[in-house]
Amino acid sequence: MNFLNLVIIGMVLIGASEAASVASAVSENNCTLADAYHFFSCSFRLIDFTKKLQKLNLGDETEMKDFKRTCTALENCFTTLSQCKPFNDLAAKETFEMTKTFCGTVTYFAENFKECYNKIEDSTCYNDWDPFVKKLADKKEKDEGCKNFFGKDQCLQKEVVELCGQKQWEGFRDTLISLNNDIMKQCDFTNVD
Repeated sequence: MNFLNLVIIGMVLIGASEAASVASAVSENNCTLADAYHFFSCSFRLIDFTKKLQKLNLGDETEMKDFKRTCTALENCFTTLSQCKPFNDLAAKETFEMTKTFCGTVTYFAENFKECYNKIEDSTCYNDWDPFVKKLADKKEKDEGCKNFFGKDQCLQKEVVELCGQKQWEGFRDTLISLNNDIMKQCDFTNVD
């Protein structure tokens, strides 16, 4: 999936920079030695997660099972480490939320949206779709990009509803809005149907 590959590559870079600020938190003396060891174990899991994310084949069931196991392990890491004061700062929480969002997005596209994707993947609307706003500082470009976040004139909504049904559209829309709100932070979708 072209879109998902772009998201993955871009977000891995953002996630890696966020993880670096979390790493510095371990050096503070609010954590036990066990917490520090656990942090490093979790850091290796996060590195493994980013590597898997970059090469993930959504159609490979074995890879997806392994990816989901990694997501579960990271969720456990985040839950455990949240008890340690330095992991309650904004950067750590954002990293944890980004990872959860990635896991949910990838799982959604690999499992829930797979059939619908097969129906829309050759459409002009899908192939012309670029949900990324290139120049966030340029208000006109940002407004235009956000207006067409779901394709020119919301064509993806029309295609997904027509070919896959309203429920698939709602799942697709909600997954991408979550991705925008939690990671990309480009657009305000408070009034999207």
